[in-house]
Amino acid sequence: MILRYLKSAVLALALASTAVAFAAEPAGYYSTCENKSGAALLSALCKKVGPHTNVGYNGLLSLYKTSDVYSDGTIWDMYSTKHWKPGITCGNYKKVGDCYNREHSFPKSWFNDAQPMYSEAFHIYPTDGKVNGQRSNFPYGECANGTTLPSSGSVKALGRLGSCTFPGYSGTVFEPDDQYKGDFARSYFYMAAAYNDKIAGWKSPMLSGNNYPAFSSWAINLLLKWHREDPVSQKELDRQEVVYGAQHNRNPFIDHPELAEYIWGNKKGQNWSTNISADPAFLLPTDGSTVDFGVTAVGLARTKAVTVKAEGLKEAISVSVSGAGFAAGTTSIAADASMTTDGAILTLNYTAPAAGVAVGTLTLTSGTAKTTVKLTANAMTGLPVGAATDISDESFIAHWTYVGDEAADGTYTIYVLDAEGNAVASYPRTVKAKDEQYICSDLSPETAYTYYVKSKTLTSGKINVTTAAPIPSIDFMHDGELSLVAEPGIPSEAEELLVGVENITSDITIEVKAPFELSSDKAEWSQKIVIKPEEDRIYIRVNSAKAGTFASSIIATATTAKGETYTTDEAEVSAKVTEAIDFVEDFEAEASGSYNKNTVKGTMCVWNLHDAGVFAESKKAYEGSNYMRLGKSASSSFETAEDIAGGVGEITFYAKAWDGDAACEFKVECSGDGANNWKTVATITLPKGEAYKKYTVTANVSGDVRVRFVQTAGARAHFDNIAISHYRGGIVGVESDYHAWTAYSLNGQLVVSLSEQAEVQVYGIDGITYFNGTLNAGDNALDLAKGLYIVVVDDFSRRVLVK
Repeated sequence: MILRYLKSAVLALALASTAVAFAAEPAGYYSTCENKSGAALLSALCKKVGPHTNVGYNGLLSLYKTSDVYSDGTIWDMYSTKHWKPGITCGNYKKVGDCYNREHSFPKSWFNDAQPMYSEAFHIYPTDGKVNGQRSNFPYGECANGTTLPSSGSVKALGRLGSCTFPGYSGTVFEPDDQYKGDFARSYFYMAAAYNDKIAGWKSPMLSGNNYPAFSSWAINLLLKWHREDPVSQKELDRQEVVYGAQHNRNPFIDHPELAEYIWGNKKGQNWSTNISADPAFLLPTDGSTVDFGVTAVGLARTKAVTVKAEGLKEAISVSVSGAGFAAGTTSIAADASMTTDGAILTLNYTAPAAGVAVGTLTLTSGTAKTTVKLTANAMTGLPVGAATDISDESFIAHWTYVGDEAADGTYTIYVLDAEGNAVASYPRTVKAKDEQYICSDLSPETAYTYYVKSKTLTSGKINVTTAAPIPSIDFMHDGELSLVAEPGIPSEAEELLVGVENITSDITIEVKAPFELSSDKAEWSQKIVIKPEEDRIYIRVNSAKAGTFASSIIATATTAKGETYTTDEAEVSAKVTEAIDFVEDFEAEASGSYNKNTVKGTMCVWNLHDAGVFAESKKAYEGSNYMRLGKSASSSFETAEDIAGGVGEITFYAKAWDGDAACEFKVECSGDGANNWKTVATITLPKGEAYKKYTVTANVSGDVRVRFVQTAGARAHFDNIAISHYRGGIVGVESDYHAWTAYSLNGQLVVSLSEQAEVQVYGIDGITYFNGTLNAGDNALDLAKGLYIVVVDDFSRRVLVK
């Protein structure tokens, strides 16, 4: 079988004249696709891998806990260096490292948010929310002068945004980090295969508007380049198997990377088969690529390790290097060593004989296979420094080469100067000499700087760098997942969305799809509203006459300070419209008869039991024959063993202490993460000797929720007829004081809405106090002139534009 490009698989298999398949696809899985090429091969792959199980958009977050994880179980993010604890999902974010969300690497606006693409695991990855927002729905590409978001502490943003410098396209693109470019390329190839019957109707600068070749010429060249230079990794192999277990289909370009060549590349026109012997060829390093030794000092030895991977070789690899100062650690590599999953490692050396830019050539040959690589280096007198990288609007990374000569504490000193040659505030700074790089921060946007580095006796040359322009952004922030629930024909409660706007100068148009509605004042509702950039909140609700499950992107469009159109569709809202109560547990389905069973089947779900049981005693039930009883221990409990979809609004039940026993105290708890963590929503005491009483607990927890009753003190207790209504919007769980009030503009007045009486201050942006006093619970209208005001209640403030 044909060798697939792999960069870090665990197995190492020696190859003979025929390559070996490493992936675990079932035998004959792709048999219907063999002996085809080009359009016919792509169409056959569509029929094979297109049909699959849709895990659902919410199901992706559960899938990520096994599909996208490091060995320690943290979530693997391809847009930042953060290792996320599962569950830190957006939500609110202001900077890199705040939270992760679901990135449609193939933007959902290209296929109009349609299913099943909207929930397709093979192209949707967990990524940093802030970087995801920067990427927006721009195409992937290469941008040599792109802007990277500033780091946050130890968390570094990966990727950059800028004008495309890859031939064939000049628009704005997002360039992922080099180590993940192949992953994204194979995700795109998958989308063209799995949805080949739909892709002609999608719109994007990367698409050609047809089924074949599906991609525009420049996109094909870009994706093939990334595919070849960043081969399949163990991460992709592991993810493939997890997604296969959930979706029951595979990404063929991970199983057989050579398929891309038969469809779009250098084997187009040739029929593909799993049994074709591989022609002798080098996979790494790619022909025409460059190995750069960076900056160095005269006489200082530098080394680079180069991975050599090949397929179909029958002769040893001859290694030759040309160029003054360049050398290789060997002149020959065994063919078998290069045809393993990890490949062979070739050590290259460079020692500069003189200052200046040096160029050399590495040539690898084996029979008819050959690859040529350019070698470069730049030797300097003094302390070597390199060009700045990762340039943002407030920082850049400075680079140097360690040559010894550090201070006693192992440091060099870095200087940053402004355009007039004056030291920037907080510089110079001491840096660890052996780190060979440092993040220069606390800088101004679009500003020219110069930096240089000193050791004890050496001073580097000066490097000029200009910080980037501020990146425009419109972010919608909400506490956790934005998931609404309503009854048919009744609008849900309005949810507040905070709007974070940076570097936007125009009005902002915000749109959602029906049955969702938007408002800036909670009075007028529509699918499209326009707000000023100074306004910092809007409201959203679902309003559907019919029951069902709904989802929409929240699309914002505006003009940047440079006059460019900015659009983002990363924020999302979902809703479930259903009857108010469809969960009524009467425990009549099964009786446990004792406290010894771990589970019991209820009318609505299975219940987990701990020193609790369902007993068939009609005289002791509130209604019917059966009821739930807690035992005498202070840790007796019963809980739903299954999630309640649509969230939990109110929990109503009948309960009493056991006749003759002491009073019983218990907690009602909810969990939104599969019973890993619980939040108390009520603590109740059942008095001794009283009859059944109806209790109502307000939980207001969105998403998929479990409910638990836990005894904390006292003796036995009866429970019956537990009714749970769905979450109706409002605040999730126990809420902060910030959400106990709101303020907005309505009919030319400033309305302050309070849940209880409070002291309120209203300030203008000129610093003048326009109101300072006590307002009662409810809606309070203040007559103020048009303008921007700051409303303060306790320690929280809101901006409101009266218009």
